[in-house]
This record gives sequence, structure tokens and C-alpha cells, in this order.
Amino acid sequence: MPARRSAVEEVPTSGEVVSRIFDAPRELVYEVWTKVEHFERWFGPHGAEIFSCELDPRPGGVIRFGHRLDDGMTVRVKGTFREVVQDERLVFTIGFVDDQGRPRRHPMFPDWPLDAVIWTTVVFAKVDSGTRVTVLQHVTPPEAASHPAVKRHQQLAAEGWRQVFERLGEHLATRGAPA
Repeated sequence: MPARRSAVEEVPTSGEVVSRIFDAPRELVYEVWTKVEHFERWFGPHGAEIFSCELDPRPGGVIRFGHRLDDGMTVRVKGTFREVVQDERLVFTIGFVDDQGRPRRHPMFPDWPLDAVIWTTVVFAKVDSGTRVTVLQHVTPPEAASHPAVKRHQQLAAEGWRQVFERLGEHLATRGAPA
């Protein structure tokens, strides 16, 4: 059964924010964000395949995955869960890395600052029609956040999250979420 196809809402704040309501229980939505066997099936824009994934959703735990895009480009990220509140909230940081886990530049942004860290907060809110997922992202340190490559990346982020949410909705539908 298809998940609700609401449009991704963009909310202006100091960081990039996207939100969508899914017709699925909050516990299920949280589960597909925190278990590798689910996460690797939907996390990424259209055409991106996760070829490796590790999730340890606890404060200090690792988040690490690699995307292979349609054109063969690979992007690897590694980070740390900062806050984990069961069924309510995830906060994690990520940076781009090479296959050895060392910092590297994003292949689409060759001038990406090596010290840039993407902070991501995911909030799971129970609503009458299911679960509202809200994602907030910002880049630190402040001087990296104002870098031209980071600004270009942020311009693409809303579309990327729209595609990620589409894939999440499709995955939830395969998990028996109500229509």
C-alpha cells in the first residue's frame, strides 16, 4: 500500500529543513532509520545504491555508508550518533571520507573543506495520520558553513531530501504501513 504522498515542506530556519508526514507508525519509521537492513534499501537520492553500511544508533555510535550513483561515482560518509531518543529523535554528524575512513572532499564538490561536518537532526513526531519526519541539517565550523562548495551543496539538499523521502515512503509501503 502506498505511503502518503505529501509534498516535502521546507521550513526556513538557520539550517536546511525538510519535513513530511508518512502514513506509518512512529516506531516503524524510527526502525527503518536505525536498522541496516532497512536503511540500506532507501537512504539516498534516486539512482543511489548503498554498497556498504554500518549503524550503531547510540550516543557515540558510528554511522557509516557508501553510495554508488548511476554514473559510477562513489561517495562515502562516516560519522557519529550524538543523540538517540528511541522513536523520537536522532542527531548525528557526518563527513566525507575515502575508503580508508580518512577525510576527503565530496567528488561533486572538489573544493569542499576537509574540516566541514554536517550535523543532522531527525525528529519523529506522532500525528493523527502517522508520523511527521523533520530533518534539520547544518554545517560546522562556521567558516566551513560559508564556503562556496558548502553553499552549492545546500542548494541541492532540499531536492536530495525530497528524493530520500520518496524512497522512504516506498520502503515503508513494503513494510505494510497503512495507505
